[in-house]
Amino acid sequence: MKTSFESSDFFQAFSEKRSWEPGWMADFRKDSWNRFATLPKTKIKDEKWRFSPRTRFGYNDCDQLTDSPKPTTLEGKSSKNVIFESFDQAILDHPKLLSILPSCTGPKLGSDETFLLGSSFSESGFILKAKEEHKEEEAFICRHFAPNQNRSLFQQSIVSIDPFAEVTLIEYFDSEDQSSTGILSNLSHIQVGEGAKLNRIVVQRLNNHSTFNHLEKIELGRNAQFTNISLQLGSAQTRVESRGDIIGDAGEFNNYSLSLGRNNQLFDQRTIQHHIAPHGKSNLLFKNALLENSKAIFSGLIKVDPKAQNTDSFQTNRNLLLSKEAEASSLPGLEILANEVKCSHGATTSKIDEQELFYLQSRGIPKSTAEKLIVLGFFEDIIGQTPNPDLVESLRDEVSKFFHT
Repeated sequence: MKTSFESSDFFQAFSEKRSWEPGWMADFRKDSWNRFATLPKTKIKDEKWRFSPRTRFGYNDCDQLTDSPKPTTLEGKSSKNVIFESFDQAILDHPKLLSILPSCTGPKLGSDETFLLGSSFSESGFILKAKEEHKEEEAFICRHFAPNQNRSLFQQSIVSIDPFAEVTLIEYFDSEDQSSTGILSNLSHIQVGEGAKLNRIVVQRLNNHSTFNHLEKIELGRNAQFTNISLQLGSAQTRVESRGDIIGDAGEFNNYSLSLGRNNQLFDQRTIQHHIAPHGKSNLLFKNALLENSKAIFSGLIKVDPKAQNTDSFQTNRNLLLSKEAEASSLPGLEILANEVKCSHGATTSKIDEQELFYLQSRGIPKSTAEKLIVLGFFEDIIGQTPNPDLVESLRDEVSKFFHT
């Protein structure tokens, strides 16, 4: 069944609505749409979608764009050392910063359709450019909003951190309408220059009817540091594709994520830590706690190129099942083409420790509260990675709120 997005008339109408954009942007959108229109038909068996019910991420029921998308709101001021603007405003004020879009390839972990649709129809997002002189002060905060009326919203964000700059970025993804089944698809392009440092926190709390696609590619220069803390708490189904490319010597890539599921929520997580330069470090820890009929899928790869000697890389997936119906699937992997490396991966799936539960209940703590405390303890080594101590308690609160909704 074809969607409206495949119609040339639909794309033409969208292009006319965006006729104020520069010619190169129009050409970029047109090229992206042509590539989307000529994608091969979906394979019956596709390893990049293993264990995942792919139809849950389709656009058949949300193949119209929202009429008036609520723009991403930004908290944090631009200055002589920082450009922090909405996607549309940056097209007008700083088109050179968006000129990297035609060369962006995305994570390439299975969602080519979403990536090309996002490149074709993006209407929201932001640009954050930190110049070399900028040193971390207050965090930059972005608030994204899912579409209403069972429609789709595509957005793109570019984060570029110049050499030796330091930045903290916090992104919230929310729903205004608690009954809408819309789809929010977010593309993030992140570049961290030599000796620069980027700390990012992502809190996803869409309503339990929405679909969330989050595709990101991070490139690290020499001695660059990137630390990501992600909380996946909402949506009916979430697909995360995260690629970290360590392209400069001694780059450090840290990716920490927690997912807390209930009802029939699905969290589909695909990652790659790609070491291209020597002396790089990467550490990935994804934890999922699953109640009722929720499900988590993790597929991760550590790839080390021949020139990436002295790489130090770890990948861990831990799953905690809080019901008999919850389900978790893990596919960790290694592709090592260098001989001087230290790399490991692991995955575990376990049920709640009955002795821990009994101990807490024997102290007069109700079972539901005891389970909450165990889950908070399970997630603590994710939340504790937050570089800013002032944010740790607020992230604990986000997880705690889950048990009261």
